Amino acid sequence: MSRGIGGYMNLIAADDTMLIYSYCCYNVNNDDWREMQKMEDGEIFIDRAALVEPEIHRKMKRMPSGRKMLIEKRVPRDYSFSDMLGAGQVTIKNASGTWMKSPDGIDLMACKMLYKFFREYQETGVIQEHIGYFC
Repeated sequence: MSRGIGGYMNLIAADDTMLIYSYCCYNVNNDDWREMQKMEDGEIFIDRAALVEPEIHRKMKRMPSGRKMLIEKRVPRDYSFSDMLGAGQVTIKNASGTWMKSPDGIDLMACKMLYKFFREYQETGVIQEHIGYFC
């Protein structure tokens, strides 16, 4: 069963050193959730040095036809948001629809979207322009 919380972030600028996303979050259980869903007033700054590259495993595998083929597998690595936030590699400006914060004052929905962003980056190797999260 859904709790009715969601958010999304859109890439607004990218260069060789920094990624800038605008984001919003909303709680469907609140009366003003439709207005909050349209307000992308939160900002997430990600330093490109914070992007964690996955381990790439390569091996030769024999196919049923007898030919050998190089198989490549991307294995995600662990990373720590608290270290990235402490080092200033990731900066979050909370959105106006923030309803739940961590003890440090950071929007938990932004953290969930960042987790999804870093996981998708490791799985595909591509920087996503749009990340959505709803549960």
